[in-house]
Amino acid sequence: MALPERETDLRLLLGAVAAAGTGEGSVTVVTGQLGVGKTALLKEVLRAAEADRDGPRVLTAVASRTEQDFDFGIACQVLEPLVAEADERAADRWFAGPAAAARWLFPGAPGWPGWEPGEHNDVLTTHGLVGLLAAISADRPLAVLVDDLHVADRQSLTWLRQCARRIHDLPCALVVTVREGDPGPDRPAIRELWELAKTRVRPANLSEAGVGAVLRAAADSRASDAGFVAACHAASAGNPLYLTEVVRGGHPHRAGPSVLQERLAAQFAVLAPQVRDCARAIAVLGEDVRPWLVEHLTGADSVAVAEAVRALSRLGILGPGCPARFAAPVVRTAIEASMTAQEDLRLRVRAATVFHEAGFAAETVAAQLLEVPAPSPSPWMPEELRTAADAATRRGDPETAARYLRRALLDLPPDGPERGWRLVDLALTEAAFDVSAAIRHLTQAIGLLPSPRERAEAVTLLPLSAFLRPEAAVLAGRVRPEDAGAQAKLRLEARIRLTRCEDPVLLAGAVDRLRELGPEPPIGTLAERELLAVLLHAATLSAGLPARAVAELTDRLLRCAPASSAEFAGTAPLLIISALAAGAVGPTSAWLESAAGEPVRGRPARPASLIAARAAVLAQTGQLTRARSMAWEAHELIGGNLGEAPESLVMALVAVAVITRDERLAATLLEHYDEQALGRAGLHIRAALLMLRGATAAVEDPRGALARFLDCGAALHRAGWRNPALFPWRTWSAWLQRRLGDRVSAGELIDDEVRWARRWGARVAIGRALRIKASLAPGAEADRLVAESIGIARASGDRLELVRALLAEGALLREGGDARADERFREAYRLAEGCGAPWLTGRTAEETTGPGTAAGPSAALSEAEGRVVGFALDGLTNGEIAAEINVSRRAVEKHLTNCYRKLGISGRAELAEVFGAWGFGARSSA
Repeated sequence: MALPERETDLRLLLGAVAAAGTGEGSVTVVTGQLGVGKTALLKEVLRAAEADRDGPRVLTAVASRTEQDFDFGIACQVLEPLVAEADERAADRWFAGPAAAARWLFPGAPGWPGWEPGEHNDVLTTHGLVGLLAAISADRPLAVLVDDLHVADRQSLTWLRQCARRIHDLPCALVVTVREGDPGPDRPAIRELWELAKTRVRPANLSEAGVGAVLRAAADSRASDAGFVAACHAASAGNPLYLTEVVRGGHPHRAGPSVLQERLAAQFAVLAPQVRDCARAIAVLGEDVRPWLVEHLTGADSVAVAEAVRALSRLGILGPGCPARFAAPVVRTAIEASMTAQEDLRLRVRAATVFHEAGFAAETVAAQLLEVPAPSPSPWMPEELRTAADAATRRGDPETAARYLRRALLDLPPDGPERGWRLVDLALTEAAFDVSAAIRHLTQAIGLLPSPRERAEAVTLLPLSAFLRPEAAVLAGRVRPEDAGAQAKLRLEARIRLTRCEDPVLLAGAVDRLRELGPEPPIGTLAERELLAVLLHAATLSAGLPARAVAELTDRLLRCAPASSAEFAGTAPLLIISALAAGAVGPTSAWLESAAGEPVRGRPARPASLIAARAAVLAQTGQLTRARSMAWEAHELIGGNLGEAPESLVMALVAVAVITRDERLAATLLEHYDEQALGRAGLHIRAALLMLRGATAAVEDPRGALARFLDCGAALHRAGWRNPALFPWRTWSAWLQRRLGDRVSAGELIDDEVRWARRWGARVAIGRALRIKASLAPGAEADRLVAESIGIARASGDRLELVRALLAEGALLREGGDARADERFREAYRLAEGCGAPWLTGRTAEETTGPGTAAGPSAALSEAEGRVVGFALDGLTNGEIAAEINVSRRAVEKHLTNCYRKLGISGRAELAEVFGAWGFGARSSA
């Protein structure tokens, strides 16, 4: 296979070989920097030339630095295989005349004269070798390929130079490779070969497309990933050797030494020591390299450093430009890896000291100190690390700040208040990207702080949202509000209550505490706002206050909260949960839109929380396409790391997955939260995931889904969480019980749901509960309940619930022969398609119902098909349905296939969505 982006170079080389076949000799020099692919080109020439049986005979040699002391070593590599195979007549012919002086070099050849020390003259031998090459080429043209000529022995170079001088008289193509930057090319013989060369080839580095071609040729599974190819090109600068190292680094299972490190070590061994020292200094200095800094690190003067930089540039180790930079990042990595621990430590300490004394930024100094093992050799180093952490935090890079702080901790004794406060600093920094670590480190810090007041106030420094985590309960349990000052006492109370919101007694006490604050609780300070947000959250979970009161108070708090993504570390997650549950979608949406317009700084976790909350609002208002898109955007921003994602973000993603029926998002969430992960999660997450599990299993496994909803309800009941707007487990359970034929249990559950929904007072929860209750009610009562459900849905602005209620009413009207049914269906279709949820209506192509008309999903089905669908919705298998209606299994399959085609769906998984949403199974047999 041809080498990528080497077609022109290869054509020149093969042209020289072909010309030798016509009697035209030439010299071709392939030159280039380390690793550019000179050897690969020569191998490709060899492969192509050997494939041409009528072309020149190919002779090869590879020079090696370890064989430079072997006289005529390259000459023997080139000629010995051919001479050793020759018969006596050919050997006598080739070694006739002056060539006889070289016969002693080939002990395997016929007529070898033997060898005696001091008997042979290099000049005569060289002329003999020239004559031997001429005699052999007279029999058949030759192509002599010599790789790495810059390390060839002196005698062989003299021979090749003599051959080059006579090349126009010989049918021979002499092709050699020479590495730029090596001392070897400065030898007179190689310089003369360069001057005598008819063709000079200098391969260029590969483009990004060329890198992709190399990866595909190597059968790398990642070659189709444009991002991976671009990253490989950036890391290697298109140098084939560097690319090999980059790809190798991406496969940890590939054992063996680094080829690049070996090549660099071999190259540095023949250069002046300051060249190697300069390369190591540049590797340590990184982006901060300056000539005077390199001088300080190496101890060399400016002239020596300048010469070393030129040598490294000629080799292709350094790229063009000033200050010096490595040609590719992988080169720096290889040079750093080649240093011993002692060498690396010496250079790092020296670099940090020079930076510190010269007044460089603290982060520049700290980048060196991160690589210095504790304890630090100088007393100023820990303080410099803390200063660097402050700078990193200010520029919005808490992960780097945390690295500096962790390293600074290593210089402190294992106990004492100073270590405690440094752990507090670390925890506050980690809270932006790793809440679990922040809680762990703050818990450690509490035990080291000297006074109860300091311990209590340290806990209040951790963002409020962190206390939604179950592990924060241990931290909150180690302090008491009475140990803190007035404002800190309120903040600490808020955090303690938030960790104990699964205790029904304390939850009820939170509602009493909220009532004590009066109709207009004080919100002038951050502490007062945090406490009020937690108390409202408790009132929302327990439905202890009416939704209208909760909505008014959350609106007040949102007006005070800065519209910023950073607010998601504080009260915003709790306020948004309460506001949406209370039906205050408008103010919440407006606040989120304002926050979204803020320039994003810092880590992606908070912007991700903001985007996920916006997705949940969009889903609740029926904008499903945008909701899905934003949910996945939030998921990508956190890198799929749901384990460290804020609770509010996960809850928002679950809500979007349920409302929009995004099966891929649901599968992603459920895959992460296995039984073990679910057991570690708090009730917010546990309840949401149990609801999601039930929703995804409702069609295929209705009994299993019912069990999950009832498990969810039992957990919520134990905690005193009664709000039907947050977790409508009774609605789902009643629907499934009705499908499974247990109408009595379904009625009891839905009556309970209606009671709690009316007590809470949010329109969405009431309308949904009434619609399900209508599916269990007889005649006129069903009509009244559905009509009320439609009125509530219109008032709430929940377009999805309005679609479901309209479909339910349309079904009831059609059963009574009322012509208004078509009007309800048309409105439902229009709304569903506007929401991006055509699956709610089961609408098919126009030929199913005719243009301009509308019908419920059952209208297009025959009576037999409707019966089959009813049994399928009840969870019966095809065989069980066949037994029920006394037909063959094949007939059932045919009926279901016709149903799927008419309804525009793909299988059973969508039947419940079509008919369940349409009055929750109004067509199924009960």
